[in-house]
Amino acid sequence: MKPLPFKIPRSTHHSLRRQTDDQAFFYDRLHYHPEWQITLILKSEGTLFVGNGMHRFKEGDIFCFGSNLPHLFKNDALYYSEESPGARSFSVFFDLQSFGPEFFNLPELKAVKSMLSQANKGICYPGESTNNLANKVTRLAGLEGFPLLLQFFSLLEQLSQEKPWQFLSNMTYDRAQAESAGKRMDEVLQFIFKHYERSISIKEAAEAANLSVPAFCKYFKLHTRKTFISYLNEVRINAACKLLIDEDYSIGQIAYRVGFNNLSNFNRQFKKLKGLTPSAYRQVYP
Repeated sequence: MKPLPFKIPRSTHHSLRRQTDDQAFFYDRLHYHPEWQITLILKSEGTLFVGNGMHRFKEGDIFCFGSNLPHLFKNDALYYSEESPGARSFSVFFDLQSFGPEFFNLPELKAVKSMLSQANKGICYPGESTNNLANKVTRLAGLEGFPLLLQFFSLLEQLSQEKPWQFLSNMTYDRAQAESAGKRMDEVLQFIFKHYERSISIKEAAEAANLSVPAFCKYFKLHTRKTFISYLNEVRINAACKLLIDEDYSIGQIAYRVGFNNLSNFNRQFKKLKGLTPSAYRQVYP
């Protein structure tokens, strides 16, 4: 998926860039950067869009993104209101070349190199199994010099040993994308975020991308490996998951709230994506 290029500020004094984000909601534009990224969610929840995949995120989750992997953290609607409880995360950005062109070819780093390579699809370490990992990530904030590097490589080693990994995209990205194409796809995503709760035609989406309908369908399929309708349904189903867990609405009410005008189609699409019916999902995730 085509994103917006994003420049991570660099320092001549550190090989790692550490960043704490603490605001009402996370930066919600699809973007990429050449650096690898490890992010720990400290507070808030929502949907992560990464590559051509979607994944719910919550407090305690850890994510690893490879170089130039498009991603955005889209917080739930509450975080865009005056009652936002706040969104907070801690991230580490690093360039593999900072450690020398052959450093990660050392035999002792074989597992780490493999993990970093597979991070081009995005890797999730769910919060319920990452307490020790989360502590290692947060300790990076208070270290400097050689202790910082030791802690960082200890973290990479543990990340490489955690199994099973959960991949977030079935597409890999290993090079920068054209900025104009990135803006176009971001405009389409922002259009979906704003309007997915109502009926959306492909013609409307094509107009948002400033393309004809045939050109838009070809463009969207090329960059996501999904049709626009299947992608839109996935956005809606992810929104429904949040409502099924946190709200007392009936399944029929939820179906209509997230943009489906047919309950049987909602049930069918939900089971196709989640492997469970909405009612079974609600029982498994009370």
